[in-house]
Amino acid sequence: MKLGLLWVGRTRDRHVDAVIRDYVGRIERYVPVSVTAIKEQTATGRHAEEEARRKEGQRLIEAFPPGHRVVALDQDGQQTTTEQFARLLEGEMNGSSRGMTFVVGGHLGLADDVLRRADQILSLSRMTFTHEMARLVAVEQIYRALNFLRGGSYHRPRGE
Repeated sequence: MKLGLLWVGRTRDRHVDAVIRDYVGRIERYVPVSVTAIKEQTATGRHAEEEARRKEGQRLIEAFPPGHRVVALDQDGQQTTTEQFARLLEGEMNGSSRGMTFVVGGHLGLADDVLRRADQILSLSRMTFTHEMARLVAVEQIYRALNFLRGGSYHRPRGE
């Protein structure tokens, strides 16, 4: 299975970017991974934000890898535990899809078109994160899930 990470814009905070890169390197020990950042759209004004989100959404959809299962990360998505998330990844690893791509929007969020085209919508938390922190939490959870599936010591459920 190949893993894709698709998001809007670059990670501006160099400290957050360094930690994201570290986790991407850890993920690569388990599966091939690609990181794609599409151009962030500039917006001023309420209607301009809607148009910017729509344009970003078009770019994201165009960047969906063929044959990949697409998982959008959105605050209104389905909540899951780390173990359930690991089982989701395991199912894809054992399935017939070419891979799985996780999509994180920019500061404007994800366009409705992206959410409609996604195969699944997950929420990282009921709390609100900046888009950069959402990227970090996503890659950390992907690494944690893969490590869990391989019997690693990074993830220990409560009580063990």
